[in-house]
Amino acid sequence: MTGAPASTLSPRTPDQPMAFTRDEFVMGAVSSWLFFLGLLAAAEVSVAIVSDVMGSLRGGPSDFSSVGLLGPVLLISLLIAAPISGVVALLTGPVIRRLAWRLRTQRSPWLHVAAHAAVGAAVGALTIVVLQLCFLLWTDAAAPLPQFAGYCLIAAALTAASTVLGWGVAVRNARRWDSGRRTARRIQARIDRDAVVEDRALEP
Repeated sequence: MTGAPASTLSPRTPDQPMAFTRDEFVMGAVSSWLFFLGLLAAAEVSVAIVSDVMGSLRGGPSDFSSVGLLGPVLLISLLIAAPISGVVALLTGPVIRRLAWRLRTQRSPWLHVAAHAAVGAAVGALTIVVLQLCFLLWTDAAAPLPQFAGYCLIAAALTAASTVLGWGVAVRNARRWDSGRRTARRIQARIDRDAVVEDRALEP
């Protein structure tokens, strides 16, 4: 043990190789949110291009009207998706942090990837269900079942991917901290003390 201040020490130990600090978790959560918005935009661009290409191949109009509308469509969708996904991230953050903290003793990255992907997919699908219920109560109309199922699958895929990517960013930066390649001041103490207290309270 060295005399370095606690704020510069790593929380990771041989027994807890995947432990993390609060600032590392926040970095991963924010990264996941940004990844989601980026993946959503990429998905909309891909759908527009494929739709126009397929229409052209079938002998339809070849003016790429969907691509031409990408600007306003992307702007409107991101203006709607950004606050909704931000609220969802805030609401589900404690659940994901608890999951990550429970897995802090598990070294296998694939276990963490699978767990984060599963939670992300569930959050995405549940968000669509809640939005559909709100829309139904507001307008007394519901999307057809195939369309609704498609929305759930797309949302689940996007949130699963963004959650895993955000976790990957947090892990990469944590490793850079541990190797000494990051010298900037940590935002929080070396151990997520709130998670420690909560974890001990749940232990028999």
